[in-house]
Amino acid sequence: MPCLINGVKSLIFNPVYFFKQPSFLFIWGVYSGTYIVANSIEAICECNGQSSFYPKFVGSSIANVTLSVLKDKAFARMFGKGDPKPMKFTSMGIFATRDSMTILASFSLPGLITAKMQKDANFSATSADNIARLVTPVSMQILSTPLHLLGLDIYNRPVATNPERISFIQQEYLKTAMARMARIFPAFGIGGVVNKDIRKYGKAYLSTAYAK
Repeated sequence: MPCLINGVKSLIFNPVYFFKQPSFLFIWGVYSGTYIVANSIEAICECNGQSSFYPKFVGSSIANVTLSVLKDKAFARMFGKGDPKPMKFTSMGIFATRDSMTILASFSLPGLITAKMQKDANFSATSADNIARLVTPVSMQILSTPLHLLGLDIYNRPVATNPERISFIQQEYLKTAMARMARIFPAFGIGGVVNKDIRKYGKAYLSTAYAK
């Protein structure tokens, strides 16, 4: 909470410093890069009359995992315990799995959940889609947080025993899950809804412009 409060104060009272921080720039690069790739793939598939379900998942996963692993590698060195050290492929693989789960929940599963909500619960298309995009990425953090903690613990304590790792995950799980949910909700929850609307109005504008 103190870090969150200080971050908000910095954003309000010293925004130039906030936006120049490497920690912000790494996060911004991950999310903007992921959305650019996902939107590009979806646009190409729509132009070709093809489903974007699998291409978008694969492409955005590759982009997000690559950028996230680079970000986590930098963060682990910036904020990890002790002197910076090489990150093991085990930790990188765990981080890649964690991020693929988030991408699946952000770009692929909402469409399936939306259809299910419309069919079984009589939600309108807009309401079902918005709820699915807001809730699904956040809910996935319940499952991916243990992987996040495991990857970091392997980096910070390479010789720890399995019981020690389990104890660490249990101790840190709740607050880490809440922190990850708080980060994912604006990035892929609200961001997913806003991105959908931007694409919708952007397509309508371009269709009108080219029709003229």
